[in-house]
Amino acid sequence: MTEPFGAVPYTPRRVRPLGLLEIDDWRVKLHGLSATPGGDLDEAAREGARKAAVEALPRPGVGGGRYGVGFVIAHRSTNAYSYVVGWWSYGCLLSTAAYSARFSDPADIARAPSRQAGCVWELAVIDHERRAWTRTMLGTKADGDVDGYLGAVLSGKV
Repeated sequence: MTEPFGAVPYTPRRVRPLGLLEIDDWRVKLHGLSATPGGDLDEAAREGARKAAVEALPRPGVGGGRYGVGFVIAHRSTNAYSYVVGWWSYGCLLSTAAYSARFSDPADIARAPSRQAGCVWELAVIDHERRAWTRTMLGTKADGDVDGYLGAVLSGKV
């Protein structure tokens, strides 16, 4: 999402779970994704992820077809931070909003064009979320397993 076309060859990037964000009646998984080895997110980047979620998530979280659960991908790419916020509704629908921020101020977020879904590395995390949602919420249990969904984390390389 943040690299210009053709500028960055594909190499796997590290992703790891960074806990849950609680925002009003939302519970949101936070994924840290980094282009640099050992590129942990600093507090300003975590604040940028929280700000993106606060801005993007509809209120209320529970009701209107929503479950009050979702995810945020906080991505330290090669030239900027990007944040992808995703939330589930009506059984099988995923809505997303994308944001970016400069390295110099990762909490100063700006909304990305609405047509952007994410870069190839962010899409790998989104695919993990789709699989977790399908496995935990669309199985045989009538109400799904929200705690199972929130506990399904991704750690490794994508």
